[in-house]
Amino acid sequence: MSEYEQAVFISYAWGEETNEREAIVNQLDHSLQKRGLKIIRDKRDLGYKGMIRQFMERIGEGDCIIVVLSDKYLRSKNCMYELVEIAKNKDFTSRVFPIVLPDAKIYDAKDRIEYKKYWKQKKEDLNREILSLGDLSNITGIAEELDDYDRFGDEFDKLTAIFKNMNTLSPDILRESDFQQVYDALISRMASTWDSTSPQSKSNTKKEKKTMDNNDGKVSANNNSTSVGSISIGGKMSGNLVIGNNNKVTNTVNNGISAAEIEQLFDQLYSEIDKRAGISSAVKEDLKADVQEIQTAVTQAVEKNEKVEESFVSRKFRSIARMAPDILDVVIATIGNPLAGLGVAAKKIADKAKEESKG
Repeated sequence: MSEYEQAVFISYAWGEETNEREAIVNQLDHSLQKRGLKIIRDKRDLGYKGMIRQFMERIGEGDCIIVVLSDKYLRSKNCMYELVEIAKNKDFTSRVFPIVLPDAKIYDAKDRIEYKKYWKQKKEDLNREILSLGDLSNITGIAEELDDYDRFGDEFDKLTAIFKNMNTLSPDILRESDFQQVYDALISRMASTWDSTSPQSKSNTKKEKKTMDNNDGKVSANNNSTSVGSISIGGKMSGNLVIGNNNKVTNTVNNGISAAEIEQLFDQLYSEIDKRAGISSAVKEDLKADVQEIQTAVTQAVEKNEKVEESFVSRKFRSIARMAPDILDVVIATIGNPLAGLGVAAKKIADKAKEESKG
């Protein structure tokens, strides 16, 4: 899974550093990053001369987006553009993780009407200014903004109705738990996304499809053979494959992750362990030894198209939880998706390991 697909986006209205809205986003950002998640915020990641509209569209395509709703957000052109872009893509309710601040008045119909009036007025004001120009040529950018106001008004009630019907918990509850509920929901979403997008999962949903042979006009190619026609490949694949005109695909495992990607993920994990303050060098070495055993087991499993033994994973997780529970959170955030692709319910095993480590 690419770095982009693994990222968690935060959509919110900027504020001064002393602003409560900014404070809660900063705490959320820090809380999730220390657990190993990659967090993308436009304030930090857009960069000088970055294209704002394209960045907002990228957020709209994200698989995990934390939406921090505030009054300023619901009156901001950029924030509302991000929100309608998120809604434009499928699985809106599964992809968004709302945090509703007290000044976001979405729970009463009269308040939502006020927001709709706000965007209607913005549209009417801009339209009146456009008509005052007389010459309506060469106003592409202005007309685009007018269209945006239309979209905001059309989508506002539908989207805020979705949020008001979600049990988002209060910001105080989320902050007191250091956003544990948000983290758990994100990890669950990431694991389910990995399962549903992995080639192994897709092949399982297509078992009813008939396997074609040469008599059906399909061609199967063996070593050093030349084939023409269509080739349909189903089920599990391993080893080195040559496809087309000498195009070689090598060492790609059937769960959608390569050996090189596995190594890269675990390298990140070792780096996170090394960076942790408050953990002795001896404990860090023990943690890395456990992680090394997990890496070996995962690598062997994907090479053989096998499942990692859950009992083994459970033992390693309990060992890590006893030494450093927060490191186990980092382990799940970093390698939870590959384990899910191998059929291992990593989050569930980790939660159980934490409980058992307390006994």
